[in-house]
Amino acid sequence: MDRSTRNGIAFALLAAVFWGVSGAIAADAFTHVSPTRVAEVRAIVTSLFFIPFAYFRGALAPRGGLLGFALLGANLALVNVTFYWAIDRLGVGPGATIQFLAPIFVLLWMVVAQRRHVSPVVWAAAVVAVAGVFFITEAWTLEGGDWIGVAWGLISAVAFASYLIFGEYLGRSHPAITIVTWGFVFASIIWIFVQPLWSFPTDLSAKVWVELLWVGIIGTALPFLFGFSALRRAASGIVGVISTTEPVFAATAAWVLLGQYLSVIQMVGGGMVLGAAAVIQRWGATDVEDSLAPTE
Repeated sequence: MDRSTRNGIAFALLAAVFWGVSGAIAADAFTHVSPTRVAEVRAIVTSLFFIPFAYFRGALAPRGGLLGFALLGANLALVNVTFYWAIDRLGVGPGATIQFLAPIFVLLWMVVAQRRHVSPVVWAAAVVAVAGVFFITEAWTLEGGDWIGVAWGLISAVAFASYLIFGEYLGRSHPAITIVTWGFVFASIIWIFVQPLWSFPTDLSAKVWVELLWVGIIGTALPFLFGFSALRRAASGIVGVISTTEPVFAATAAWVLLGQYLSVIQMVGGGMVLGAAAVIQRWGATDVEDSLAPTE
């Protein structure tokens, strides 16, 4: 495995850590602000954080127009809202498990559309990682089968997969900071159109505002920067599988910060996800990275 791929995997793990920990920090905010409003704040705060940063880095001016970034912004908004709708109907466990089918969809895209070879090791690790997410989120708590919720979860998974694939594509010609900045600028525009700022609740405590800022900067801006940095260095399939470690870090943060203890089966699931990530890093990444040419 070359150094660039190793760095990409490290960035993907850092993104998963920040996303996972921010989930525990945001738990209290969800009791005061609707999930879609939190998603709107995430997009706006991330945009405001990165616009001056990208400007002073000389990375604000995109090459080749804004259409690709507009599509990415719509994708980011779609991932969030469909995920929230899924967990609203199914619960966090089932909704998260369905969304993390995304790495499997990415691998299927690599094989069918890009005609790239994916080794059996990568396939096995992806399956084990998704199974681990199933255990750590206790997805079997789904009762009755809310098929509308399942549909939203599948749409969220497809949107997440397309974000990984499209992010890898944009990363070939744009720095990560440019991708993140313009992606969230367009996501913010979409959210403001759907949920005007003048209707945002203003009677929030200082604690909630701090939590929203935390989710926007520490829980969104930095992990997305790490995520797109990963996609510039490693294949989207690899980054997708590594991203399944997020629920592990989220559960650990909830355990430490909120006193939400893990059951034995959840610990087993976390071990499965981390084990799959380790296998990808040690044995699987080179097979994917070295197989970019179309197969015969």
